[in-house]
Amino acid sequence: MPRRLCALVAMLLVFGCASSKVSQTINTTHSGPKIRAVALSPGGGVLADAIGVELFNRGFTVMDPSQAGTLLGRSDLTEFEIATSPNLQALSEKGVDALLVVKSANAADGKPQSASVRLTNTKTQQVVAAVSWQNGWGGQAGSMADRTMRKDVADAAKEIVDTLSKSMR
Repeated sequence: MPRRLCALVAMLLVFGCASSKVSQTINTTHSGPKIRAVALSPGGGVLADAIGVELFNRGFTVMDPSQAGTLLGRSDLTEFEIATSPNLQALSEKGVDALLVVKSANAADGKPQSASVRLTNTKTQQVVAAVSWQNGWGGQAGSMADRTMRKDVADAAKEIVDTLSKSMR
């Protein structure tokens, strides 16, 4: 019996599990009005779209990258172009409170592996909040434990928006 217990403990140590991790930086100088209208930057992919849907479900006005481009008079803007001072100012004048930039990497199973999210106030052009997110893991990649611990795109978006919304109040 002790051998089996030792083997079980060793397996747990070697093939342990970890839930997703979120770290957030909040700009403590942000004292402006509530952020209610958010534009998504181009290039964010599926996770950015899911974050946009989650924000919309929570009552925010969300503009996808093409809508933001249309407001600026051009539909093929890059992330670098939309985040420039003149374009942030133009978005602000059109009623957009913040620009959301999402960068993510997917694992082989199609689920998000990690993401960095930055919310920039269009009026002050300062970063209001930044979130770094990493998916959980459990045991060997592809195992039942791993599939159980890892979040899909919708769950990742909810966790990221939960974190972001603290600084958007």
